[in-house]
Amino acid sequence: MLASAFLFSAHLLILKHASLSLHPFQIAFLRNTMASVVLGGMLLWVGPSMIRNGRTFALRCVLGTGAGLALYYANANAPLAAVTLIFHARIFLLLALASLVLKEQISPPRWLAIIMGFTGIIIVIMPDRTGGWSMGLLAATAAAALSSGSQIAVKALTRDNAPLTIAAFSQLAITALSAPMAIPVWLAPPLPAMALIGTAAAFSAMAALAAAKAFSLTQASVVSPMDNTGIVLSAALGFVFFGEVPGPGIVIGAILVLGGAFYVAQKT
Repeated sequence: MLASAFLFSAHLLILKHASLSLHPFQIAFLRNTMASVVLGGMLLWVGPSMIRNGRTFALRCVLGTGAGLALYYANANAPLAAVTLIFHARIFLLLALASLVLKEQISPPRWLAIIMGFTGIIIVIMPDRTGGWSMGLLAATAAAALSSGSQIAVKALTRDNAPLTIAAFSQLAITALSAPMAIPVWLAPPLPAMALIGTAAAFSAMAALAAAKAFSLTQASVVSPMDNTGIVLSAALGFVFFGEVPGPGIVIGAILVLGGAFYVAQKT
């Protein structure tokens, strides 16, 4: 799981560097296209099957598209540590949505942990004395919310569809949906930027595989807290490569989010 956390943080760092030459919406489209080629090829190899429950699938694709666009916009316009922290906090949104949408039972102590996590997010995104609201941090919050909704939809889809079918068809649809946002800001991508995006896409895939492997080897209560090391790694990478120093709001918010996430993991 430590490898997964590092790879995910490194993937955001690489895309943040790519955003110096390309708009984040174009980066999202290019990254989605590369993922579509890989997943589409895998689906053809094992044999495609039709998606069942089209409405839920459509909802998952719309939410997934919005989450990706918002995340990469936030990554280009906000500190790396803050973006990673807010995106990690989607665990609290997932728990709340699981209770409201899937009717899963959430204990009162877990609701307190959820409130703690939400409070941490609010502290991070609140404007400081030097300026107004940060569009980058608001975008990161939107990405976390949309990603949570998307994951709830994926969970519903797994009742009638194979994981690879969901992943491949979703990625193809998300690529198509992200294209209209990329067209107005399109620039001829330089080869170095394409190499960065390709590397980031590979890192993201390896992070997902490493996380899946970690969960298969030990209990979630042991693995999940390790995933939060990505927040510390992102803070270190942001400082080394971009000179970003986390402010008091990010530090306090991180304490609340990490505390709530640790409690949830221990009760899993």
